[in-house]
Amino acid sequence: MCPVSSTKSPMRPSQAMQTNRYARLARETSNPVSSSGSPQRADGVQISNPPEVTHSPEAPSRTATTHIQGTISKTRVFGNGHWMNTFSQLETLSVLQPIGDLYEAIIQHPSHGPLNSITDRITQCKILGRRIKSQYPSRGSLPAEIYHSLPDLQVVNESIRLYFTTFETCYRVLHYSSFMAEYENSLINPKGSESSILLQALLVVAIAGPFFENIDARNDVAAKAHTWIHTAQTWLSAPLEKDRLTLRGIQVHCLLLLARQVNRVGADLIWISAGSLLRMAMQMGLHQDPTFMGEMSPKRRETRRQLWYAILEFNVQAALDSGMLPMIAIGDWTTQPPSDKDPNIAGDENSSEKVINFQPILSKSISLRLRATRIINSLLEQPSYDQILEIGNELALTCRDVAIAIDQAVSDPRTKFATSLCSHLIRRFSLCLHYQYAIKAKVNPLYTYSRHVGVEAALDIVSLLEDDLYSRVLCCGGGMFRDIVTRGAMLIFLDFGSDREAESSMFARKRDLARQENLLRDARSVVQHAKDRIRHGETNVKIYVFFRMMMAQAEAHLARLPEKEAISKSLNESVDECHAILKEMAAKVPDATSPEGQSGTDAMVSSLEGVVNLDDNFDWMNDGELDFDFSDFQVLSQW
Repeated sequence: MCPVSSTKSPMRPSQAMQTNRYARLARETSNPVSSSGSPQRADGVQISNPPEVTHSPEAPSRTATTHIQGTISKTRVFGNGHWMNTFSQLETLSVLQPIGDLYEAIIQHPSHGPLNSITDRITQCKILGRRIKSQYPSRGSLPAEIYHSLPDLQVVNESIRLYFTTFETCYRVLHYSSFMAEYENSLINPKGSESSILLQALLVVAIAGPFFENIDARNDVAAKAHTWIHTAQTWLSAPLEKDRLTLRGIQVHCLLLLARQVNRVGADLIWISAGSLLRMAMQMGLHQDPTFMGEMSPKRRETRRQLWYAILEFNVQAALDSGMLPMIAIGDWTTQPPSDKDPNIAGDENSSEKVINFQPILSKSISLRLRATRIINSLLEQPSYDQILEIGNELALTCRDVAIAIDQAVSDPRTKFATSLCSHLIRRFSLCLHYQYAIKAKVNPLYTYSRHVGVEAALDIVSLLEDDLYSRVLCCGGGMFRDIVTRGAMLIFLDFGSDREAESSMFARKRDLARQENLLRDARSVVQHAKDRIRHGETNVKIYVFFRMMMAQAEAHLARLPEKEAISKSLNESVDECHAILKEMAAKVPDATSPEGQSGTDAMVSSLEGVVNLDDNFDWMNDGELDFDFSDFQVLSQW
């Protein structure tokens, strides 16, 4: 442990001559701060002061300092409230000198002296203590069956390549060279390797599973991914063992959050897990810039910075999805953004893969997106529309900077996934910020600007379906990968027939029809996407059924056909389609045709019966009785 104390009050001469050795010996492995303010090694060699930190908006400015005010013990950091720091506060108490003398004699001279018997008994106590602890359940080893689930070596190697050229381009979790060296060593003796290395490899495979071109390999990974995810979650879960508080443990936790979203395993609870990860990282001091943490290699410093900003990214995205606050505010960290000059992402220098690193550009907007998330998800404070416009303009500038970075980086089609992911991570904040005001624009033209921004953001996210690899994650994933069906689609459908002025003249209507033809194409893509998600394991059919009805009304509206009949027809057709898809999928699951399973389908159909009995004059998109605030949107609230 490395306590670093703040400036002490002056001691009287007698106290200075009798500095309490008890406190000094209790932190015998520490790196004290010298009188000059520079850290000192235990051998008395002074460590040079870290360079002055240049602060950015993402790493709020602090009063100039060269050390943290607390203690570093092994992999953890403690503030002055922790018991370890009580020792450093006892140094001026001469009354404890006799105890310090005795303690020094026992600890510093254990093999000789008049206190040999005491030293021996203390050693025996330690041995007995370890024996007592050995009876407790331990999670040191992974379940034996996990080793039998390892995919073929070719599958693992391809998964690693796919992962590093996709998600790792925005979430810097693993260092390629280090990971590959540890992974290759683990192949020699899988059961003898560290659990964290095996879990990292399995989670990488689970994340990259949807990208396989081979259907059999994709299905095999999908079948095992849930087991790997639950194994990793158990390994990390409470009661937390201290050996999980390592950078490898942090990396496993990050990969686990990604794997859960990609494979839709508790994806709607990611915010809770991200909070645990955030606290784990802060306990390890990742929220403090490495220049404050003593000597470490440049590689380790950069790894800590990359991990911290990856964790901030996970946290802000999960908070946005959960409708909760990020639980960290600007000013809670000093860690500087990661460098944009680290090329070690897709492989070694001889790698043929295009090297892309979007984390630096994403980290520039972390503070802004944290602010936006607090405004979007505030449960008590209602922001003014001026505030929405102000932060919306800042987000627009961020989107522009990201677009410029993407344009400069993209020349190889193999980088398309990286650009899609980066765009999605940024663009969704504009969509969420303007969402409720875009809906209100249906009845209040003062919010027309939000409708425009919201629809454009929705269309940008829908356009991600054109990316073959990214569309696979959108089809099978949860959490943020459900943006199209949970947010974007609704604004697109509500935009049909929204321009009342289009009815004012023949020419205005012609222009409006031309615009809505393009919108119609995107709406059809959304409907097909909702259907594809059912084929990829989504069991909630209500979204697809609802979109089919809205699509039917939009098409009938543009063709000037009766909308009521079109909606009713699409309802029956879509329910039949969903039933057929789920029946085909359920046939592959044992006991899927049980009475319970059948009753579930009957209940689903029954819940839709009331929707068929619609008023002849009901208009999904323009009914004046609906204010389209989702708390009052009765049709959706029933779903």
